[in-house]
Amino acid sequence: MSSPRPGRSFCRNCATRGRKWPCPWASSARAGRPATPADAARFFAFHSPDFNRPRSAFFRMKKNISINLQGLIFHIEEDGYEVLGRYLAEVKAHFASFRGHQDIVADIEGRIAEIFSARLSAAKQVITLEDVEAMTAKMGRVSDFASDLDEDDEAETAGTYAGGPTAGAYAGSTAGPAAAAADGAPKRLFRDMAHRKVAGVAAGLAQYFAVNPLWIRLAFVALVLFKPFLRIGHTFDFDNPVNLSGFAVLLYVILWVLLPKNYDAPNPDDIAPGTGPLAGRRLFRDTDTGKIGGVAAGLAYYLNLDVTLVRVLLLAGLFAGGFTLVLYLILWVVAPEAKTVSEKMQMRGEGVTLSGIDNNLRATVLDADGNPVAPAPNRPVGAFLEGAARGARPAVSFLGTLIRWGVGALLIFTGGSLLLSLFTMLGVVAGLLPSTSVRGNGWGGLHYDNSSSAQGFASVLHNVQPWAGVVALLAVGIPVLALVLLGLRLILRRSVVGRLGGLSLLGLWLVGVAGTAVAGGQLAREFRTRGNVTTTRPLAPVPGRSMVLAVRHGDDEDGDEFFESVDVNIAPADSGRTPFIEQEVRARGASAAAARQMATSSVHYSFTQQDSVLTLDRGFTLTNDAPFRNQKVTLTLHLPLGKNYRLTKDFVDRLDDDNFQGSRRPSGNGDYRARLLRNGRFQCLDCPAVPSDNENSDNSSADNNDSNDDNGNDDNNDSSVRLNYGGAPSFDTELGSYGSGRRLFSETDFTRVSVVGGYRVVVRHGDAFKIEAGGNQDELNDLRISRDGNTLEIKPRDTSFFGKDWNRDQQKVLIRIEMPAVESLELAGGIQADLGGFDRQDRLQVQQAGVSHLRLNGNYGTLKLSLAGPCRTTATGHADDLSFDAAGAAELAGANLQTRTAKVNLVGGCKARLNVSEALKGDAVGGSEVAYSGNPKSVKVNAIGGSSFHRL
Repeated sequence: MSSPRPGRSFCRNCATRGRKWPCPWASSARAGRPATPADAARFFAFHSPDFNRPRSAFFRMKKNISINLQGLIFHIEEDGYEVLGRYLAEVKAHFASFRGHQDIVADIEGRIAEIFSARLSAAKQVITLEDVEAMTAKMGRVSDFASDLDEDDEAETAGTYAGGPTAGAYAGSTAGPAAAAADGAPKRLFRDMAHRKVAGVAAGLAQYFAVNPLWIRLAFVALVLFKPFLRIGHTFDFDNPVNLSGFAVLLYVILWVLLPKNYDAPNPDDIAPGTGPLAGRRLFRDTDTGKIGGVAAGLAYYLNLDVTLVRVLLLAGLFAGGFTLVLYLILWVVAPEAKTVSEKMQMRGEGVTLSGIDNNLRATVLDADGNPVAPAPNRPVGAFLEGAARGARPAVSFLGTLIRWGVGALLIFTGGSLLLSLFTMLGVVAGLLPSTSVRGNGWGGLHYDNSSSAQGFASVLHNVQPWAGVVALLAVGIPVLALVLLGLRLILRRSVVGRLGGLSLLGLWLVGVAGTAVAGGQLAREFRTRGNVTTTRPLAPVPGRSMVLAVRHGDDEDGDEFFESVDVNIAPADSGRTPFIEQEVRARGASAAAARQMATSSVHYSFTQQDSVLTLDRGFTLTNDAPFRNQKVTLTLHLPLGKNYRLTKDFVDRLDDDNFQGSRRPSGNGDYRARLLRNGRFQCLDCPAVPSDNENSDNSSADNNDSNDDNGNDDNNDSSVRLNYGGAPSFDTELGSYGSGRRLFSETDFTRVSVVGGYRVVVRHGDAFKIEAGGNQDELNDLRISRDGNTLEIKPRDTSFFGKDWNRDQQKVLIRIEMPAVESLELAGGIQADLGGFDRQDRLQVQQAGVSHLRLNGNYGTLKLSLAGPCRTTATGHADDLSFDAAGAAELAGANLQTRTAKVNLVGGCKARLNVSEALKGDAVGGSEVAYSGNPKSVKVNAIGGSSFHRL
């Protein structure tokens, strides 16, 4: 209330109510004098809807008293406190003659606390006299069923309940939200934040539908966790299955976002409908009549069913799939046990009133001493399990202590070992320890699986500045030290570092992180540019018609350990030239000149030739004090044609599949005899027969290469260069290798194929349409093949957003497709595909995502490849124009795909091996690599962020 400005005829209250006559407050202000207490009295009388109400009531303040009911604190007005005290005194006096009367009174006080809690809200924090009267009306009085009470006391108590002279002292509303809803107000959905478990969605739905929130929560849990039992579409073989698990999660998230919050919602127990079979009931476990955990008996009371029927249904669900066992265990954990009299009455749906409690207590059977006799236990299994659990507590506690000690000791040992290794590396950086210290095994230093890693790491440490080693030790060593301290805390059960020590370690760690970032930036500048140096090293002529190719490993006696293995490629030597080795060394540097200088001076590689035996070193070494700059060595052996070669097992292991005819490297343990073909591949003469997965692709590739050789193409050497990072793996393409299950499909008239899942797919050219699948029968039943326009769609039936289940069993299914022409192929997931046999296609578009693999062969006018994720593609054949877009560690092995023009765009660690004859244009970002051969006349490329384009 505020005084109006002089000259106004209405106060703010009158103006908002639309009154058309002046009030006393405005009249005094208009008169130009300040308002007096008399004016205020007239104001209240004028505005009050009850003109006979005493004016002093507007200024009366009530004293509040804090009380404790079963651990809950309530603020109650003084007059309500007096009535509540008299009420509890009567209750205590009446039940004082019963055994265990203290527990009975405590149970009644707990029920009173529940009723009071339901009447409080954010806008009402005090229990009033009206709240106490509502509680007594709900609970009942002792006088309602005890006829021997003193009539004088009853009259006095009744008079007090009537309100006396202070009955009208408070005109506020005592109705909570539940009462508002009962008065006809429309229901609203909200999130019940006062009784929430996660976000209040289930509690809010329970408020709206007036049910126990436990059932809403169990429904969500069942839909999310019991997916194998609720795949409705899968069970009845629908085309569009309903994935209830994903739907439940999505529905919960949507409701979480859209529904408003409500902190004043009443207790869920007080909003249950007053009629119906579940009226006034709460779910408890009845351990008195239960057999195991009392769950079935509690459900029978709650649902008002025969307990035998509930047990039969639970057993039927157990044999039907076992989901009722999980439900039973969840209810055993979630549902509380009915221990007190009021809880048992709520379980049976009886009103928790004083008369009801009195009747239950009087019906209780007593022994000779007057003590209540509990029902005979009839749950031997449950009693045994609970007794076993109680008996196992000491053992579980001891086991927990052992686990805590074991985890602490493991953390101390692991952290101590890592700290010792870090200090060893710091000693190498500072020059206090030799670089061989990092080649140890155990407490003497670090352990490496091979000497190459040890030598490379030692080379890195040798070229790190001492201050960089110190800050790196702080950045890495302090978290390791935290592991040790955590282990000590687990063992000692107390903190070994104070607040000051912890803050000091945090400050040192931040200094270490900042210093490591600076040192890393300086070191990264030394790897900015890539340079390569190629040298030719001649071999002695081989007079005979045979030659032996072998590999030598490190000489342990001299301590000569290789830094890194070399890559070996094979190419035929020009006629009239002696055999020779083309050695290419690549390195990084701050500039192109520095990188080439590093490649020239930092690498040492050797080989030996004795008569017709050529022995290559397995790897190369770094010269003394040479820094690590990501040195790589590639050897190309230019060997004469017309000779028989004996390939040792170690030499074969250094080659790739592309170095052998049929793209299959021998996998035996012995030596092999081979002949070098004009296409730069070995043809094995005594290799065991291996069934080919892709005979069409191999033959086509060989035919293309042979035809190019016949035409005098000089780029054959490029096409045989080994792809260092592999390609798509091969797989068996025969239906008979996948089992006896078969399915035939009748879809026709499609030119596009889309596959989702984890299947293996073979696409071949054919005069007519034919689709056949073979393999695991369950996966075949789950396979869905349909046609949408001109697109053939292949996917499992369960492909919803939350229900992708591309398991390994799908790899046991082979789908073979024959079609006259193919324009587009889309692969998503873990697909392994093989496409070939198309002699001439004007255009083919391939899209891959996930971890799909594709082996592609054919002759195409325009070939467009789009890869997203760690996909792999091996392409052979011919394409006039190639477009390759990739992101996220995708790889293209296209050494045997002859293209006229190529355009590439790579992002994020992708790799591509190309064979281009005329023009190459491309961009590479984020550590991507492109290696190309074919001597294109026009090359326009751009490499950013550690990427590179490399001409072979």
